Amino acid sequence: MKKSLVISYDDLWEGNDHWEEFEKFAQEFPDLKITFFVIVGKCTNEFLEKVNQPWSELVYHCWSHHRKDWLSWSKEEAKEKLLEYQKYGFGKGFKAPHFRITDEICKACDELDFWVCSSPTVPIKNKKYWYTYPKDGIVLKYPDYDEYNDHLQNKNFSECLVILKQFCSNNKPEFKFISEVIKIQ
Repeated sequence: MKKSLVISYDDLWEGNDHWEEFEKFAQEFPDLKITFFVIVGKCTNEFLEKVNQPWSELVYHCWSHHRKDWLSWSKEEAKEKLLEYQKYGFGKGFKAPHFRITDEICKACDELDFWVCSSPTVPIKNKKYWYTYPKDGIVLKYPDYDEYNDHLQNKNFSECLVILKQFCSNNKPEFKFISEVIKIQ
């Protein structure tokens, strides 16, 4: 039985996307699936349409990573923000930068039936969730699946991508979006 591989990248925005490299990756591995956490305030509509591919799962990360705008959202504001990007094919998920999430956002996600990505070091009580470890550019191995997470601005991005491709060639994993493996409590 093939082992699943969950690949995700943080901080996708226009100009921080390495998109040509990802298109080549998708050509090399036709069943590739990658979840991207998107900083929507740095993206044009045209860019969001371009990166919405069958092999890409776009997930709301924040409007501006550094302004910490999401920390002040009410539940209703969070719902409005999350739903706004559904028109671009965004998945029903959310990941707060640095795992700094509020109760209001967690409630909004539950009410919208969205999953939340966090870290085991920042536990959440959402109905649907995914825990990831921030280990940039390293394949983490678990009994049921393997996971790869990286930041697009990683200074070693290209070298890490080569290593990831080699891992995929050697192991022939079954690629999964985060939405396909979320946990339910």
